[in-house]
Amino acid sequence: MSELKTWPTQYGPIVQRKIYANLFSEVIRAGKCVLCAACIAVCPVNAMAIMAETPRLSGICIKCGYCYYACPSTTDESFSGFEEERDRIEEKIFGLKREEVFGVYRKIFVVNPVDDPEANPDEAVIRMLMAFGLERRYFDVVGFAGYGEPVTKYMLLTPLGKWEASAVIASSPEELKNIRLKTLTPGMTYNSVRGALEELVSGFFYGVDPVRVALFGPPQHIRSVWRMRFSWSEHRKLSRTIVFTASYFHRPLYSYTELRKIFAAEGLNIDALEDWKFEDDGVSFKFGEEWKKLSYEKLEPAIYKGFTVIKDPTGEYADISVGKVKGLEGIVIIARSEEGVKLVEEALEAGVLEAKEFNLDDVLNGLRSLYG
Repeated sequence: MSELKTWPTQYGPIVQRKIYANLFSEVIRAGKCVLCAACIAVCPVNAMAIMAETPRLSGICIKCGYCYYACPSTTDESFSGFEEERDRIEEKIFGLKREEVFGVYRKIFVVNPVDDPEANPDEAVIRMLMAFGLERRYFDVVGFAGYGEPVTKYMLLTPLGKWEASAVIASSPEELKNIRLKTLTPGMTYNSVRGALEELVSGFFYGVDPVRVALFGPPQHIRSVWRMRFSWSEHRKLSRTIVFTASYFHRPLYSYTELRKIFAAEGLNIDALEDWKFEDDGVSFKFGEEWKKLSYEKLEPAIYKGFTVIKDPTGEYADISVGKVKGLEGIVIIARSEEGVKLVEEALEAGVLEAKEFNLDDVLNGLRSLYG
């Protein structure tokens, strides 16, 4: 479909909506999908599911177009994309104008790393902040990708590999602290939001307060929240549910199928993998008592393709973004919203995290360097 039809009416022009067919041709087949699963989560008739690491039709499509207008990689007649409309979007979201290449921010913190063998350093800090938010009842549930009990299993038509991250929810600090994070694959983050709605509440009515979800995931996934809110439908059932977002600085996320191929070529069995850690020059994988490092260059063919299309090194649209900056000690937290500043400051005051002294210019220069 090359051109969308427009029909004049007494109320103004009505523009033909794009549907799953457009999503398939423009995003999925074009290699722009980031496997956030927002398209699946918003489908009103559960006609979509993940098959072989790809969103596919698994039922009868009613051509509503909701999936297309929830995808962070699509554009339409009123939305030109995050890069093209960056200033307008950021001012609408955060009430601030961008002055730095890494986006708007209200406050920057640096904290000491958290000792957490079941999470990457950035995820470990986010885990502590999200657990603190649950404790203070700032939100009811945290949705993310990890290795706990998967939600909405019927949205997966092919079994997950042993280390393929799935959508998970946690509704108490203890539950969140006992889940393994440390993701290697994208993880279909938005299935967690759909799962929170369907497992924790029996219905959704505009007169009833919905369950409040804090969502965290890679930068590319966080964009789907705002794509939903800025679309013609607003996807209120999901977007109104998400009250807080957290992201970690960009790192490679891989296709499990392609990782298996690379491991096999190296004489390694991915199912025997026990642990891994991201390092400056590659990823170290643990098999038994031995560690084997594979360079990022060797692993590059396994990167989930959509993550090479959307460039967002610091999670520019999240309430808080967390990550490491080369050459700097400690973990950097960028608080972009007032809610983000409040959560981090209260967590520091409560001793949940330990603040580290830092030179702001050094941190700013380090963040700028992430953008080349």
